[in-house]
Amino acid sequence: MNSLMRGSVRLLCLLAVLVTQGAFAQDDLKRKLESLSPIDPEGYFLLAEDVAGSSSGIEDVRLARRLYVLAFVLAQKEQAGGEDEASFPIGASACLGLASLETAEDRKRWLRALAGRLDERYSARRWDSDAENDTPSEAGLLLAEAIGLALSGDGSLARQRFDDPRVSALLEETRDIIDRPGTEASTSAIQHDAEVWPCPECGNARGVPDRAEGGQVKRLCSTCRGNPGPVISRDAYIAYLAYQSMLLHGTQKSWSAELVVGRGRTLLDPEPAEVAPSMGVDASKVYYRDGKWLDSQELMELQDHGE
Repeated sequence: MNSLMRGSVRLLCLLAVLVTQGAFAQDDLKRKLESLSPIDPEGYFLLAEDVAGSSSGIEDVRLARRLYVLAFVLAQKEQAGGEDEASFPIGASACLGLASLETAEDRKRWLRALAGRLDERYSARRWDSDAENDTPSEAGLLLAEAIGLALSGDGSLARQRFDDPRVSALLEETRDIIDRPGTEASTSAIQHDAEVWPCPECGNARGVPDRAEGGQVKRLCSTCRGNPGPVISRDAYIAYLAYQSMLLHGTQKSWSAELVVGRGRTLLDPEPAEVAPSMGVDASKVYYRDGKWLDSQELMELQDHGE
């Protein structure tokens, strides 16, 4: 066997080992998820730490975020029920874990502020942002402009900004801020809108020559109906505005009025009840079975069906 063939065999063996290890890892994660119980918030938190620590992609980040949120909510219920809150500061620790997954500084501050409210050990002495951080970067300004241009139908100008390496890098860095469950706004959607506009019929002129009148009279463009640009929902529009505001550092300096990007509300106090909704997590679905998150009623129905 020549050296090339031996190298190929080694490579195939290595790939087989990696695939096997990956399968074992997935099976192990599934067992851990299915063993979680709402009477043990710490279990959700510790598994979130493991998933976040070995994160290899956006799905791992989303899973870690969900686990942190469930740990937080269940710990709050446990505390409300009179359990010993000093045994393990799960609520505050879960907030810090969520903060570690965020890329937007305003959301990090909001979560850290909530952690400080729940556990004074995490309280900061000063909540005001640094003055030097209040000036938006040129990349942030260009990205905010690109979004506004795409929404107004000026796709060619939007594409020029999206093609800037600084803008594309910033968009990739902050994409999980806007790419959230429960909102129609997304980085792929806004880039797609920039590709399909301006209007292919009137070029955003809003009117075209009427051939029936010999081209001497203009009629309303039948494609854009005189209003070029994508048609989006109110929630998506608010999400884009909030994202642009974040890019331009349009946040309140007070920790009690942090901007919640893409959630349909611009300001949010550090209230525990806001954590799950702001993360797009249904906190009633605490059981993991067959690749899905279920609430207690759905779990009972699944068990009855299995019998």
